[in-house]
Amino acid sequence: MILLQGYSPARIIGALNRRRADLIRKAQYQPEKTTTLANAVLFESFQGQSISDSPLDIFNELQRTHPELTFYWTIRRGKTTAPAGSIGVVYGSRQWLKALATAKYLVNNNSFPWYFRKVEGQVYLQTWHGTPLKRLGRDIQGTGPSKAYLATMDREAAAWNYLVSPSPYCTQIFPGSFNYSGNILEAGYPRNDRLASQPEGVRERVRRQLGVTDPTEWLVLYAPTWRDYKLSATGNWQAVNYLGKNTPMPEGVRMMFRGHHLTHGAHNSSVAGNAIDVTNYPDVAELYLAADALVTDYSSVMFDFTVTGKPVFFLVPDLQRYEAERGFYFDFRAEAPGPICSTVDELLAELKQIGKNAHIYAHKYAAWQQKFNSLEDGKAAARVVAAVFGK
Repeated sequence: MILLQGYSPARIIGALNRRRADLIRKAQYQPEKTTTLANAVLFESFQGQSISDSPLDIFNELQRTHPELTFYWTIRRGKTTAPAGSIGVVYGSRQWLKALATAKYLVNNNSFPWYFRKVEGQVYLQTWHGTPLKRLGRDIQGTGPSKAYLATMDREAAAWNYLVSPSPYCTQIFPGSFNYSGNILEAGYPRNDRLASQPEGVRERVRRQLGVTDPTEWLVLYAPTWRDYKLSATGNWQAVNYLGKNTPMPEGVRMMFRGHHLTHGAHNSSVAGNAIDVTNYPDVAELYLAADALVTDYSSVMFDFTVTGKPVFFLVPDLQRYEAERGFYFDFRAEAPGPICSTVDELLAELKQIGKNAHIYAHKYAAWQQKFNSLEDGKAAARVVAAVFGK
């Protein structure tokens, strides 16, 4: 059945259409004709699907410190809009291809298409998009990435001038997983600057916007990651939510649901169940600030959220399978800074005691923060900008 899903007619047709579109773009993309680079920056986050993550915080810092630059943002028509002070270029358009070939600086949290070739003199800053629990790239054992994917990633990594690392832990992992031997900026994650500084008023504003008006209500963010083994017949990663429509929340607890960006193709309002659906909320950092606690599984959100010092719960009914098939970089069971729940009932029991059992995990939480969050002081974006663009 898995084989039939993997090679369904719909998926094959979709792949062929995407390939044809890429070939057209490749013909229009002509970096070899670039003679002069513009004093500009092209920012991209998840192929223009969002205006977020570390590229956004670097953009905000550059607006303040380097206003002489021209700023471009990769956007998706009808889905994302360039922030004030920048110019939006639609992913795959002629304008986007021109910016990709002529901007002196490129800032991305993922990868550019397979046909991307860096022009001499361009500076490519790769921020990546998370601290890994699960193995990445070349570290995935067994049925890992295809040879074609690894070849693309090798070309991509060879183009990076700088790779941002949020911690000494990531500095050890990233070179091998990405086959990267260039400059690593061990600076903290710019996207976590606001989690460290916790700007006044954001929590209250976001909660009001979401309809949470009771200040005593515990607002919990549920943010699971995708699964390698949950693929639809059309080639989309299926949504993951173990807290279904009939899951009763404890009194005084309200749940938000945020689907992973790779499962957006399978997302609809029913996926969130009775939770507040924040899958398309533009800025996840604001959700972290609004939330009082986090429920996740193997997602890198666990590393970001602990910058706030608030409690984390892990709902992992498939832990044994996931660990065996994907693999972890460390002993998750031993180091997790919160309760690991194998069932929904176990999680609900923990949520009934929310705010009362923090002392049980205080030692593990402090050790976790020291290992993964020691550089998160609210100044990561400034450090990255100074290293790449100068003071």
